[in-house]
Amino acid sequence: MAQGKKYSGDLYGRPYGSTMGFSNMGNVSELTSSKEIESDELTSTGREDYGEAISIDSTPGATEMSIKFNTFDKAGMARALMGEAVDLDTAAVTITDETLTVTTGWIKLSHKDIDPETFVLSDGTPTVVAATTYELNPRLGMLRFNETSTLLADSTATYSGATRGTGGYQIDANTLSALPLEMYLDGKDRVTGQNGILEIPHAVMTSDGEMNWMSDDWWESGLSGKLVKDPAKPTMRFTEYK
Repeated sequence: MAQGKKYSGDLYGRPYGSTMGFSNMGNVSELTSSKEIESDELTSTGREDYGEAISIDSTPGATEMSIKFNTFDKAGMARALMGEAVDLDTAAVTITDETLTVTTGWIKLSHKDIDPETFVLSDGTPTVVAATTYELNPRLGMLRFNETSTLLADSTATYSGATRGTGGYQIDANTLSALPLEMYLDGKDRVTGQNGILEIPHAVMTSDGEMNWMSDDWWESGLSGKLVKDPAKPTMRFTEYK
């Protein structure tokens, strides 16, 4: 007897054509496939059946797929930003006698992730500038002089110190034009308890480009694209076990 279906599952993927292991692609809130078919109809002009189809030539189009995610690791962030995640170098960098021009507002320094315990600012001579006359944002690598500073606008100061060497990753966004992927959904019918597998041998996806960085809701990002028919493989295969 036919029953309704409600599926949950884990989506695994890897770059198409690679021998890398598959990795979980995150919490999937939407996985939608659709297929468009173009139809060329020859219609009747007869007295009693005007407008009815006499012949129909149907041309199937590519299968399209869209995916929504609401959890992110570095690979998920890279997909959302259409870039590649690169691990940060954890070796601390020594900063020696870098120069800055005194001005109002926040001044960008040569490095981010600065260790404030090592930071020393001089006025261009061996004289150290008191830390009470400026504010340091070590995360951004920025410095701002306050009203107690005696340094003149457009004068030069020097600073030294070191970075923390904090671990992490960075992504240069929009360096990729497409994401060719091979994917598997390890699924389960929540109504019947039956296991099901959706195989997607070759998909070419792109990010939907939408992310509200300041949302009060959970972040969500999506991929959309089309399935490619490789020789001797289906564009998509669904298998369900009893």
